[in-house]
Amino acid sequence: MGFISKLIKYVFRRWYLLTFVILCALSVTYINVYIPRLGGQVIENILEIGDFNGLVWLVTQMISLTIVSGALSFVSRYLSGYFSQKVVYEVRNDAFKSIQRQSLGFFNRINTGQLMSRITTDTERIGRFLGFQFRMLVEALFLLIGVVVSMVMMDWELTLASFLVVSLILVNFSLFGKRIRPVISASREHFANLTSILWENISGIRVIRAFAMEDYEREKFQKPNSSYYEAMVKAAGLRATFLPLTSLIGGFVMVVIYWLGGVRVIEGRIGLDTLYVFGSYISMLIRPMAMMGMIWTGYQRMVVAGKRVFQIIDAEPEVKDKPNAVELKDVRGHIKFENVYFGYSKDKPILKGVNLEIKPGETVALLGPTGSGKSTLIHLLMRFYDVTSGRILIDGHDIRDVKLRSLRSCFGIVSQETFLFNKTVKENISFGRPNASMEEIVRAAKTAQAHDFIMKLPNGYDTIIGERGINLSGGQRQRIAIARALLLDPKILILDDSTSSIDVDTEYEIQKALNALLKDRTTIVITQRVSTIRNADKIVVMDDGKIIEEGDHETLMAKKGVYYKLYQTLYEAQKEVIEAVNVRQKVDGESATKRYNGAR
Repeated sequence: MGFISKLIKYVFRRWYLLTFVILCALSVTYINVYIPRLGGQVIENILEIGDFNGLVWLVTQMISLTIVSGALSFVSRYLSGYFSQKVVYEVRNDAFKSIQRQSLGFFNRINTGQLMSRITTDTERIGRFLGFQFRMLVEALFLLIGVVVSMVMMDWELTLASFLVVSLILVNFSLFGKRIRPVISASREHFANLTSILWENISGIRVIRAFAMEDYEREKFQKPNSSYYEAMVKAAGLRATFLPLTSLIGGFVMVVIYWLGGVRVIEGRIGLDTLYVFGSYISMLIRPMAMMGMIWTGYQRMVVAGKRVFQIIDAEPEVKDKPNAVELKDVRGHIKFENVYFGYSKDKPILKGVNLEIKPGETVALLGPTGSGKSTLIHLLMRFYDVTSGRILIDGHDIRDVKLRSLRSCFGIVSQETFLFNKTVKENISFGRPNASMEEIVRAAKTAQAHDFIMKLPNGYDTIIGERGINLSGGQRQRIAIARALLLDPKILILDDSTSSIDVDTEYEIQKALNALLKDRTTIVITQRVSTIRNADKIVVMDDGKIIEEGDHETLMAKKGVYYKLYQTLYEAQKEVIEAVNVRQKVDGESATKRYNGAR
């Protein structure tokens, strides 16, 4: 189904508005076609009859009709604007909904700048055409029909002569359309690339400054900016070439009409009033035809933009519910990976026959070099992608057989690169449970060791923390993320915590928060934090998409294999922090014991 047929579905949802706009346009056109006839009668009254009272009546009619035409034009413009924005609103909503349900592979293919451009600028292109240029097109078509019929009724020979010249305008439009569409399409792509680089640059401005890469980024921005500039200049050149030709041809039409019509007046074949009306009609005809260039350009822009928008709306998620998918209920957190293979492309497998069982309540630490498949394992478990072969079970259910929403609702995620929203602390903690009470939010924050620092913020829990939580330290952001996960009370916890080089206080506070978070949950941890690894029930070492070692800390250390060497390296890197934290834990433990004995 083509773009236009898809857009028509949205248009017909507001058919009554469109009908009213068309009726208004038809009425305005009738009035505009009728007024020149009154003008001809005015000339006839002045030159032939000399009827003053008739002249007053004709002028009164012209004034009245002009006022009515203006009022109808206002209504038509307002309703067409309202109608177009309603259509754009629904298209933009559907595009956003489609983005929300897409699999991660979709975002690997289309970058952020492209998506932003399509949701914002491209939808506005559709609205601009429907709200302004479509109304102009309707009025132009009605005017064309009304004027042509009137001209033929007045003098078919002059009409034929006029349209022999006017046909050149149509040829001009056709050539212009063929040349302008690929240029507009290219300009939209260049603009999207420009937006993408701009977004990335603003997001990473601190890194750019830290590495003094401003010149490099300017050069990177220059290429798409130059391409967009060249495309827009080319489009401007085409408009400058083709559109003035319309006015030029229109001028020739007027010359032809006044020459041929003038001869006919001299010969007495038509009256001067007829020539005046005919000339008025030609002027009325040329103006909308001259604007056809702008309408045609707008249409081409709308088609290019609309196709880009509907690529998003029509995109089918690679991962979706089966027709007979069931709810995943009463989750205990028993996870099995059975001979799992996966690759983002068929010829490059990332996971190769992974078999892993995680019992309810177990904490499993995943270790391995970059690219070993740790994060991919998590993505498959949450069904961001589907396995190439094999299967993943939760409590005996193949995750492909359960509803995605019920599957993902049983997970809680804490990432080292915590994403926080530019909202209040309270709103960030309650993101997964918007209806949570303040008491529940505070309890989660206290358990996550976040309450004390939150209360020191300017407005406490109502403090806006800035985009991506920029106003907080890394440790503070992570503790808010832990509070967010605690508030959800998930049965299965995913912890992507790669921080190893942090200060003693942050390590100590985060460790206390993690101890609370991991309690009584099935937990999978991707970490380099020695304290977390050592306390895990099971440690899984991965390399090249395979599990090469598996067991608890003592067992793997005794084997003196890959894990033994990796642990020794991590321990040396974190030794000072670990020892300092151990001292603090010992002191806190002794203090707690004294308080307990004193209470007795």
